[in-house]
Amino acid sequence: MEIIIGCVVLGLIISGAIMLFVRSKLKSVRAERTACNYTRSGSFRTTASHDRFLFNRITRIPRAQNNSGDGRRRR
Repeated sequence: MEIIIGCVVLGLIISGAIMLFVRSKLKSVRAERTACNYTRSGSFRTTASHDRFLFNRITRIPRAQNNSGDGRRRR
């Protein structure tokens, strides 16, 4: 049983070291907030725009009733 636990721990350490090495190679460019620096001027043109919703969930929450009797509506 101790050998199995040791092998699992050794495998996790080796895979973690490999992942850190691969991850360090992917940081050659810093993140940008907009795509302006990633595209060439005039190379990208949007001809149509629309939204596609894959899922639709409607949650209905009842409004609180104003029972004070003064005739004013709550906003």
